[in-house]
Amino acid sequence: MRRQRFHSAGLAALVFLALLTGGCDWLAKPAGDPTREGNYQDGLQWIGQRRWDNARESFLHALETNPQNLYAHLRLGDLYGNALKDPVLSRYHYSRYLELGRLANHGGDFHDQSAVDGMRNAEVELARKYAEGMFRDQQQGELNALRRTNVALVERIEVLNHQIALLTQRFVVPTNAPPPVQATNLVRRSIAPPAGNPSSPTNVVPRSPPSAPTKREDPVPPTSQRVHRVQSGETLAVVARQYGIKLASLQAANPGVNSRALKPGQMLVVPAR
Repeated sequence: MRRQRFHSAGLAALVFLALLTGGCDWLAKPAGDPTREGNYQDGLQWIGQRRWDNARESFLHALETNPQNLYAHLRLGDLYGNALKDPVLSRYHYSRYLELGRLANHGGDFHDQSAVDGMRNAEVELARKYAEGMFRDQQQGELNALRRTNVALVERIEVLNHQIALLTQRFVVPTNAPPPVQATNLVRRSIAPPAGNPSSPTNVVPRSPPSAPTKREDPVPPTSQRVHRVQSGETLAVVARQYGIKLASLQAANPGVNSRALKPGQMLVVPAR
């Protein structure tokens, strides 16, 4: 009994000593071919069925089982580069595949042209997307600048139209203004007769008899056309009532105006009463 216990204790001591001398690196290295791992094989089957998301999940599980499975990185690089269209992740998995390949070769040369081409394609795609993003941002900035300029021009046009309307109302020329009154019945001055016979009729300028006073007529009040700027909510009937004219007269003075589609700021010609 004592010999059996001594034998078991000695065997355990030998195993413990082997662990100390040999190290524990073998625990981090799963045994077997990584391409035979179950999750990796599932990913290959999902690729055959063109179920890309399922294949991605299987290869990620394979990396969880064995982080040094370089072939899972290679398959993920292909998936993200072709089917899933993610150049960032595609380049990452290709680079990890090449890095693990060099480590597996003890730092020696490890070359896979398909992985190198995949990395280059991912970099080109990233550069293209970056350039397109910059171009879109530039176009959006120019478009915003044009919109601001357009708004400023519209406001300026509104101000100029308002000023033109004010000037038109102020300097409009009356169409039926009476002619200026000329002075009549002016008294002619007599010319002094020359020295000699003052009674000579030839030296006297006859004075025209005074004419009867003319009846003064009251001047006709001038009438003129005016310009009205349409306010919000106004119609032709409202404008006609405001100026005391008939609606038909207002419509006749503005033949091209749609009475049902007046816009604020629109100019109307207001005829005289």
